Amino acid sequence: MPYQNILYDRSGGVGTITLNRPGKLNALNFEMLDELWELLQGILADHEVRVVVLTGAGRYFSSGADLEILSTLDLRTFRTFQHKYWNRVFNEFEQMQRLTIAALNGPAIGGGLELALCCDLRYAVEEDATLRMPQIQFGLIPDAGGTVRLPWLMGLAKAKEFILSGEVMSAREAEACGIVNRVFSRDAFPEEIRKIADKMARKPPLAMAIGKQIINRSFQQRDARFGLEDATDAQCILISTEDYGEGVRAFQEKRVPVFRGR
Repeated sequence: MPYQNILYDRSGGVGTITLNRPGKLNALNFEMLDELWELLQGILADHEVRVVVLTGAGRYFSSGADLEILSTLDLRTFRTFQHKYWNRVFNEFEQMQRLTIAALNGPAIGGGLELALCCDLRYAVEEDATLRMPQIQFGLIPDAGGTVRLPWLMGLAKAKEFILSGEVMSAREAEACGIVNRVFSRDAFPEEIRKIADKMARKPPLAMAIGKQIINRSFQQRDARFGLEDATDAQCILISTEDYGEGVRAFQEKRVPVFRGR
């Protein structure tokens, strides 16, 4: 069926999902998340699909949560929307019985990066892909898995520095930290992703699905669900602060925020 915010193409055993809001830098809104959920259910029903590739249209992989969401966030709706949209879709990428690949064609920021972290493998364009968790500039923290999955991938101290500084990381730095599996040049990137996806699609599907689940369970000594709940609880406190309001206003007004810790 046609979608408004994403594209889907299947070739052989590889299904490719493209976040398709290039004019908005592929910012994630509720409609896109609903479409992703619906598409993932269709993919799970298609036993020909062995590998799912996730990428972005245009210059960005994803700039994260749409500003319209950020500007309307409040305690009354936050927890409901967090479970209904973000956690539901992101967890499906992580837990689905298909190998998932995030093809970072450009910047992956905030919630966009958190979505990429849910995939099993990540590859990036050397010249164009950058990573950033900018939530701290709004007086917030990553709440869709960044506080859980980044320490698993890059270690506790590095994850703290990355998340709490809000600084930009290059594709090569991400590769060195273990966030990105490999980096390719812009020209080689589409072909390299295709070769990797095709190779993995030829592996035995049951062993791949079960192997993925066992590896995740063995590595994640603490279930991701508990970390996600902790992040949601903390975010419920932070979105009621004056600092959060100042962070959003400063972003909209294109100025440096002044945080007062209240």
